[in-house]
Amino acid sequence: MKHRTPRLPSSAGPVFYDPSGRRWRRILNSSLTLVLVATLSMVWILPGATAPLWKAEINQSADYPRQLLASGDDEDIPWLGQDTGFAFDRMAVVERKGGKVFLKDPFSTTVFRQVTDPDELDLIGNRPYVLDSYGEPADHTLMLTFDDGPDPTYTPEVLDLLSREHVPATFFTLGDNIVKNPDVFKRIIREGHMVGNHTMSHINFWDHDNSFNREQIIGTDRVMRATDGYGSRLFRIPTGDPENNALALLQAQQLGYLHINMDLDTRDWDHAPGEAIAPPSLDGKGHIVLVHDGGGNRSATIQMLKAFIPKAKALGYKFTTVQPLLPKEYVPEHSVGATVDDHLTLATYTSTLVTPNVLIGWLFWFGVGSLTLLTFLYVVLALISNRRMKKRSWNTVPDTDWPFVSVVLPVYNEEPVVAKTLDALRASDYTNFEVVAVNDGSTDGTAAVLNEYAKEWPQLRVIHQVNGGKSVASNNGIDNSRGDVVVTLDGDTLFEPQTIKAFARHFLAPAHGKEVGAVAGHVKVGNRRNILTAWQSLEYLSGICVTRMAEGLMGAISICPGACAAWRREALVQAGGYSHDTLAEDADLTLSLQRLGYSIVQENEAVAWTEAPMTVKGLFKQRLRWTYGNIQTLYKHRGMLLNPRYGALGLLTMPYALLSVLVPLVFMPMTLIVAAVSLSKGEWQAIAVFAIFVAATHMIISLVAVIMVHEDPRHLLIVPIYRLIYEPLRAYVLVGSLVQALRGHAVGWYKPERTNTVTAPAATNTTPQETEPTPQSHVVVQ
Repeated sequence: MKHRTPRLPSSAGPVFYDPSGRRWRRILNSSLTLVLVATLSMVWILPGATAPLWKAEINQSADYPRQLLASGDDEDIPWLGQDTGFAFDRMAVVERKGGKVFLKDPFSTTVFRQVTDPDELDLIGNRPYVLDSYGEPADHTLMLTFDDGPDPTYTPEVLDLLSREHVPATFFTLGDNIVKNPDVFKRIIREGHMVGNHTMSHINFWDHDNSFNREQIIGTDRVMRATDGYGSRLFRIPTGDPENNALALLQAQQLGYLHINMDLDTRDWDHAPGEAIAPPSLDGKGHIVLVHDGGGNRSATIQMLKAFIPKAKALGYKFTTVQPLLPKEYVPEHSVGATVDDHLTLATYTSTLVTPNVLIGWLFWFGVGSLTLLTFLYVVLALISNRRMKKRSWNTVPDTDWPFVSVVLPVYNEEPVVAKTLDALRASDYTNFEVVAVNDGSTDGTAAVLNEYAKEWPQLRVIHQVNGGKSVASNNGIDNSRGDVVVTLDGDTLFEPQTIKAFARHFLAPAHGKEVGAVAGHVKVGNRRNILTAWQSLEYLSGICVTRMAEGLMGAISICPGACAAWRREALVQAGGYSHDTLAEDADLTLSLQRLGYSIVQENEAVAWTEAPMTVKGLFKQRLRWTYGNIQTLYKHRGMLLNPRYGALGLLTMPYALLSVLVPLVFMPMTLIVAAVSLSKGEWQAIAVFAIFVAATHMIISLVAVIMVHEDPRHLLIVPIYRLIYEPLRAYVLVGSLVQALRGHAVGWYKPERTNTVTAPAATNTTPQETEPTPQSHVVVQ
């Protein structure tokens, strides 16, 4: 008798299908609009955010500093006052008038001074510009200046020391570090210290264009204002050497900044971490002292200061900021009102310097926490489930109570492998079953192979139909089958002899207080011939034997693989059979059954050997379809998400599956960028720790799986390299699935190339097992 499975009302097409293409056009238009808005916003914001806070009277062009340097020899600039310990440096244009030589400000009409010293006149010669130093600290005065902070570790230690010793200091801060450590910056100011500008990221000015250099200086100033209302026109060149950085000096001077030099270098930057630093010698003169509170391990610097400060005090030195030397107009201001441009600048830098690290940090700990919790949970639950399954006895069930099973085999161009698949079914130790093979319009010799086999084996019935796709062929087979239980498999899949019986026994009693709607089998890779198939074998093993066993105990299995599964006919009828809405029709059907109130269980003894893709191209194409189909399924059944009615399935399995799609899609680019930046800086430790942790948890899961089903322990050799294949594959399939969903194109079924390389344990019985005669013809053409 033929059982027609009623079909649920069909949707307009597969999930995300958009034959008109309007969605994709709207997305493109919206994206272009956003890009245009962002571009126009930057055009509006950048001029204000990079505008000088103090404008030069003359020569305001950003190109002028390079033009001035090009008028002379920028590698041989006369330096007046180089060896006198002066505090300030400036570039000056040489003006000769009436036999006299004057030094003028390049950016105003101000004359700095007349040069009268014969040695200085001789040094100047006929050069167009000079480097001029001035401002000498008083004797027995020390001005500590700290570069490259604020640092979250060492700057607070420096501040603690200065507070104990009642020593004020001047800090030349990096804008990037202010953005990252605003509280430390505020503490510096709150405790009475002075702050200067050391650029945003400690750049070499010669390596960048004029706009970038100006933004490095102005951006730091705006960040100070927005962070704590602090305005400073003090500047120190990264590396602190004005002679070899005349461009930096000129560009800062053009923007209204005063360069603060140093004359006593502790050379703490030249010592390895932990290497002792000798306190500098003192000669009774005043000095500006260079030390560092950032840019590396500064523990040795702090130890040196602990000895240096008391020693200097004992010699009669007083400590101060650089304020006693400053012209009034250069004294930093407090409580400066931050402008919109200041806040926009800070927000921009925060979004690039802080937000990604915060998110990555959150993702890191979320990953560690969730991976640890789920690994422990799933391993424990899988072991409990496996133990219960082994304790359960089916030997007392009378033969008459075992259900009649219909094995539905949809095939398309499976000529090389279908006979081997039928041989494996024929060797089953379960006798009460039939096989319904549906030839889905094959263009090779599949039909002939099936017809010949049906002549020899009465339990096989063959149906020929025009090509309609796998779900259509599967539904046709279900419609023409007679069993109360329907078992499905693929054309290249080899069942072990005990598989059908292992499936059938679960339909004899309820599970989780509900009727069993379906049973998921244990799919194994039968062609482990290269690294890709070995990788897939480990993936199947750990995913099925641990993850699905644990989910089965919780009643939370989300996929019964169509290549190895059993279904209650009554449940299939209620669900309408396989839907055409998704590419993952088995996952779609699994969730549909659970929405109808049926339970899904896992059976590890229902083993099927399948052929896995052996090439990178084949693997990527297969997984793209699987992932896209699973995303379609999640969307279709989104009403189950976080729905307590569906227990752990709705509250754990499905939400975690959704997160495993959304989190990488949103954060993967940022994660890769942060990881690349960290590696480029030599900061690989955190990445290595996380990689080792992930590998260790995977090793635990894989080891449990190997022990649970007595698999070959050589599977564990793949664990150390597992992520090297998994991560690129995941990135490709997620991005590809997103594009497919947005474009809305219909995606056809992917059929991998068959190589007939699947091997499985030898069948113990190949004698045909006869059942009651079937009234239908062995071959049906539709």
